[in-house]
Amino acid sequence: MFHVKHSRIGGETNIMQYTADFETITDPEDCRVWASGICSIDEKLDFKYGNDIDFFFDFAKYHPASTFYFHNLKFDGEFILNWLFRNDFNHSLERKLYKNEFSTLISDKGQWYSIKICFNDNEFVTIYDSLKIIPFGVEAVAKAFDLPIKKGTIDYNKYREIGHILTEKETDYLRNDVEIMARALCLMFKQGLCEMTQGSNALKDYKRIIGSKNFKRWFPVPGYDYDVRQSYKGGFTYCDSRTQGRDIEEGIVLDVNSLYPSVMYYEKLPYGEGKFFDGKYIPDKLYDLYVQMFTCSFNIKDKHIPTLQLKNNLSFVPTDYLETSNGEEVTLCMTNVDYELFRKHYHVHNIQFHSGWKFKSTTELFKEYIDKWNKVKMESTLNGNVGMRTLAKLMLNALYGKFALNPNVCSKIPYFDEDMVKYRKGEAETRDPIYIPVGTFITAYARRKTISSAQKVYDRFLYADTDSLHLIGTDLPKDLEIDPVKLGAWKHESTFTRARFIRQKTYVEEIDGKLEVTCAGMPSRCYEHVTWDNFKVNSQFAGKLQFTHVPGGIVLKDIDFTIKE
Repeated sequence: MFHVKHSRIGGETNIMQYTADFETITDPEDCRVWASGICSIDEKLDFKYGNDIDFFFDFAKYHPASTFYFHNLKFDGEFILNWLFRNDFNHSLERKLYKNEFSTLISDKGQWYSIKICFNDNEFVTIYDSLKIIPFGVEAVAKAFDLPIKKGTIDYNKYREIGHILTEKETDYLRNDVEIMARALCLMFKQGLCEMTQGSNALKDYKRIIGSKNFKRWFPVPGYDYDVRQSYKGGFTYCDSRTQGRDIEEGIVLDVNSLYPSVMYYEKLPYGEGKFFDGKYIPDKLYDLYVQMFTCSFNIKDKHIPTLQLKNNLSFVPTDYLETSNGEEVTLCMTNVDYELFRKHYHVHNIQFHSGWKFKSTTELFKEYIDKWNKVKMESTLNGNVGMRTLAKLMLNALYGKFALNPNVCSKIPYFDEDMVKYRKGEAETRDPIYIPVGTFITAYARRKTISSAQKVYDRFLYADTDSLHLIGTDLPKDLEIDPVKLGAWKHESTFTRARFIRQKTYVEEIDGKLEVTCAGMPSRCYEHVTWDNFKVNSQFAGKLQFTHVPGGIVLKDIDFTIKE
């Protein structure tokens, strides 16, 4: 039976998808769930709540085959695992589960994806992380989808005794949290986007558009994934050393309109089986894209922006963009897009070409997919449908990364020890890659767009982050294509009256009299303590919450955040 004391529970429904959320005690000596809420993902938005974790499990037991979505399962999931272990459930690595068994999908990097629980033979519930589908906080989701409700506030640190009866404010807070996510997920599910991650949603929709036969023909599973993957890198994020840490007067911020979708729409991308070659690539009209392995030393040309980072080399800091190899000959792997940019920006010495892979190319792989979602985005903008516009943006940006799926995976396996949930590393596993050549060329073209544009305005350049440029001075640069909506053009995003760029992803800009803070690792709760004068290296700010594992689950411990050099 349901644990119904101090709970509101309606009659049975046929709804099989729900959002859920826990509110927890922050005392490490009494860590537990003091409120749990559930909301149906449908038009009814049927809300139920209880004052302990048993309420959730009572509901789940009597709703077999249901799916529950927690937003940030990494937090709530540990309370779920604690309950399961304490109630004599066993973790299983097998695909088939039996009564009182559960399985988890948690990556070795700590990314939580799912929990599957068997209460009775052939009766399961599955729990997913909605943060993997809509990758921002609940408050931002309400805004991004223009929902009629907003995230509330409560005193998180207030002590609630066992059996605490929720106040009206606490109930409203809990209801809004689960209803916001239910409304947003309902919109996605109505579009047939029901996969575990947004990348999977995008890939499934893309396959539906082009057909499975074309997908297999265009993107055969690459047996050379390891070779090509060495050329795969992320976005270009760079703080210019000429002005780093200095106080900057007025300037502008430019953003690319849909950087990755524009690359996928306009640029030549690889398809089909790659061909191996020895030595240096020889121009080939049919196989005109290539990935090249070579060794050289290098130093930056005068008045040029560095483009190269070196990972897995103890001689260099992996996050630094290098101006020189200090005379050391290093082995590099680059797409021809990166290689051509490298030669433009560096003096290269003692180059030796080893081998590579070459590919056929076309600009037609993604046009139909991008046309579909760009049309949804434009129509939604005109119609004022903010939710569908947000969905379209998610779909436009989620697809490319799926092609670079790493075939080498390893999971964290939970176990119970000393009255706590702990984790051990599972066995390494291998899965089929999708098609790394597409992933590496899309990111290469994106970097070229940002770096080449920054180079054109070198005398004004301050900072770049993937699809944005921050420039000193307020005139729009004549050397860049500026357009507020054109795919792949730069748009004028904002004008700042002063700014300070400390390092990558750590800067502050004053826009319309308000300080806009960007600081990697700093929670938004800290922003209220940031001023122009104290936003400096080694400054500390109250408001960071640190995950601490304790018996019962997790407590969020208040600590200071420090800006590091």
